[in-house]
This record gives sequence, C-alpha cells and structure tokens, in this order.
Amino acid sequence: MRILFKAFLLFIWLLRSSNNGAYANDNDLSHSHIVSVSSLIPPTVCNRTRTALPQGPGKVSLEVLGRYGPCSKLNQGKSRNTPSLEEILRRDQQRLHLKNSRRLQKAIPDNFKKTKAFTFPAKTGIVAADEYYIVVAIGKPKQYVSLLLDTGSGITWTQCKPCIHCSQQRDPFFDPSKSKTFSKIPCNSTTCKILLEWLPPNGQDKCSSKECPYDISYVDGSGETGFWATDRMTIQEVNGNGYFARYPFLLGCTNSNTGDQNGASGIMGLDRGPVSIISKTNISYFFYCLHSPYGSTGYITFGKPDTVNKKFVKYTPIVTTPEQSEFYHITLTGISVGGERLPLKASYFTKLSTEIDSGTIITRFPAPVYSALRSAFRKRMKKYKMGKGIEDLFDTCYDLSAYKTVVVPKITIHFLGGVDLELDVRGTLVVESVSQVCLGFALLPSDPNSILLGNVQQRGYEVHYDVAGRRLGFGPGNCS
Repeated sequence: MRILFKAFLLFIWLLRSSNNGAYANDNDLSHSHIVSVSSLIPPTVCNRTRTALPQGPGKVSLEVLGRYGPCSKLNQGKSRNTPSLEEILRRDQQRLHLKNSRRLQKAIPDNFKKTKAFTFPAKTGIVAADEYYIVVAIGKPKQYVSLLLDTGSGITWTQCKPCIHCSQQRDPFFDPSKSKTFSKIPCNSTTCKILLEWLPPNGQDKCSSKECPYDISYVDGSGETGFWATDRMTIQEVNGNGYFARYPFLLGCTNSNTGDQNGASGIMGLDRGPVSIISKTNISYFFYCLHSPYGSTGYITFGKPDTVNKKFVKYTPIVTTPEQSEFYHITLTGISVGGERLPLKASYFTKLSTEIDSGTIITRFPAPVYSALRSAFRKRMKKYKMGKGIEDLFDTCYDLSAYKTVVVPKITIHFLGGVDLELDVRGTLVVESVSQVCLGFALLPSDPNSILLGNVQQRGYEVHYDVAGRRLGFGPGNCS
C-alpha cells in the first residue's frame, strides 16, 4: 500500500510539473524526496501512537519529547507557546557562541554581539536551544524533573530550592530538604578538590563556604551558581518494566541561574567527561531516536539494542585524542547532494573535527563545505522560486506556496568506515511556512576546521553511542 501511495504521489507530481514547469529528470528521482508541501508543516496535535519504545532485558527506555511540540508538558500542549523559528535559531546561535566561549576561553566576537538580524544581549545566560528532554526522578521519595538531553555537555544539574534567581520551569523546583538521600559535598573533601580542579568557580581554586561550589560563568557575565551534591537518580519507564537507579549520583544543585531553560528543570549531560552520567554510572551503551515531526515522540535507551535491530546499525569510529576525549568526535569523509559528491577531496574532510551534538539544533559547516553544499542544492532546486532568508543563518530558502508536491534532492553525509547517513527530508529542510522553506544547514564562521552535527540532521534515525567500543552508529528509527 505504501509503495502504491508513493507511486501515486509521483504520478501526481509529474502531472503537475508539466503545468507549472518544476520537474526533474527521471535519473534524479532515485536521489530525491518526493514530498507533499503540507507535510512539511509541523502538526499541532500530539500523536503518541506512532512511537514504540525499545524494550527487553538489560535496558531501560524513556520517552523523549520535543520541547516546543504539542506533546510537551513544558509547552502545556499549546502550539501558541512555541517561539518563532527565528527566535529558536537566535537562541541556537547564542548557545553555540556561549559554548565556545567556555570551551575556547575566548570572548564573544564583536560581530556576533550586534548584527543586522538581532542584538546579542549583554547577559544572555545559558540559552537553552536544546529541543529534546526526558523526565527522571531525583531523591527519595522521588521528585520528578525535566532535563534537556545534551551530548555536548557533561554536567547534570537541576534548579533547587531555595532558588534565588532562577528561570521558570514547569515542574516544582527540586527540594533537597525533602530527600532522605540528598547530601551536599563538603568543601574540604577530596571529591570537592577534584571538582574544583576540573571546573574552578570563577577562575578560583578554592571554595569559601562549607559547600563545594558549583559555578559556571561565561565571558559575558552570565551563568549559573549553586553547589555540588549527591542524591539518588532514578530512570524508569512509564510502564514500569524498565528500571535504573544510581546512588550516590553527582549533580549540580543550581540556586541562581541567569539563563532560560524554557520550562525545563535543567540538563542531563551525556558526554564522556569525568562527571557525566555516562562516566558516573558506567553506562557503556545508549541510543536515541529524535522524532521528525513535532507531533510525535522519540525515545532514549540506556543499554544495548537486541540482536535483530543491531544488525541494521552501521558504525563509524569515535575519534579519541587528549583534547577531544570528552566529546563525540567522528570522521566525515564527504557529502552527496542528489547522488553526486561535493567537489571536495576526502582528505580535506578527514582533517576537520566533526562533533555530533544533540543540544545544537542546526548543523554547521566551514565556508568551503557550506558553499559547495549550497551551490549543489540550489542547482537542483533551480525550478523553484527563491524566498526570504531567515536570520543570518539561512540564505537558501524557497517559496513553495504554489505547489502541492515538490522534489527535494537527497543529502547524504558519508563517514569513515563506509557509513552513509541519508537525511530525512525534515533533516534537510527547516520550515517557517510554505513560503519560507530553507536548506537546514548554516555556516560556522568561528572555526574553519570544525563541523558541528546538530539534532535536525539526526531526526528520524537511531543514533547509537557505543562508549566502551569507541564507535558511533546510525540505524533506522521507530520515531519518524
């Protein structure tokens, strides 16, 4: 039935193309998405029936929710609470520069503080551009918190009572006084000494109170402060079958936060750093599926997939060097548009540092890659009318309001080991409206030697993190 439906769509498109002049050669169709324009618009009704959580012994799966979608309790199920695409992209851009300012210890470039498109605030805080979150329990008895998933961060933290200057959140603030298992880490402890060496508060190497200070400050003056503590972390499936608990679990207890998590309680850090949940719980394998349409849900599973599903996963090595050991770096070897490789040598790609990050929305390329990608995409979309760009990020947009069905060239990202990631059409396009449909990639001007693979391009696939095996895989997902 699905094959017949696709054939019917192809017939309708060919019929319409003879009238409106937008057509592709037969040879191009096997390397193209044939899509209904209306299907590109995110739905406004939650649909949980489309996603089945992976189950089985030795694993626990949680529902992953899109923060801005109708299934999100942070959004209260109201699409009108969703910020505009421009606002989401602006936050993503700010998050990128704040992240780099800490990692690289550099000031935010002047040309990003004020641009034609937007003004960079003097104190933006930690901008929560992450789009996906899970619900876990902390303490005994359990207190539920909503944490944004971030493979580009190591710290798991939540806002705690008393919260002096904190952003609004949907869940009640975590109350340490109500947890029987909560314990502050003393300032004079060995654990605190190690933490302060790893993450000195405000550049200092000692604490000034009985608590071990938790303090992340950026060069623009923003950040969050609190203290380090341990408590019980519980991850449990909705049906109660899967269960995972860790005690004591290290977390940051934030009581002053100049950022805005848009209703979330905090962040779950999933990188390979010394304080992440991956390191502190000895999780050797996890995978997630970030849903494409906002109307459905995704999942994250801690534990290995079953044998049947695992055979469909293709792996590429995780690069491990001293300066990259905390993050998930993989090696990109090329990009294809419409079945043709970009005119850039594989040796050029392999020299670039490619990081996969669930917390960054848009994939960003250095200028040579982005220019070649944009040129190849525009060439294959030349029959469609160009539209207005979005912010300073998207300069390749189309007005598709005159069409019911369009043909979009497939984009495939090639990785070391012969792994090919053929992007879903919603991993190729970012849509503000049918008159503003844009190529969903952006330029990374701050670092000419890096690629950042964001969550838009990961949607609809299972992304597997074999931490112990030092490899990352892509496979078919059950959340698209």
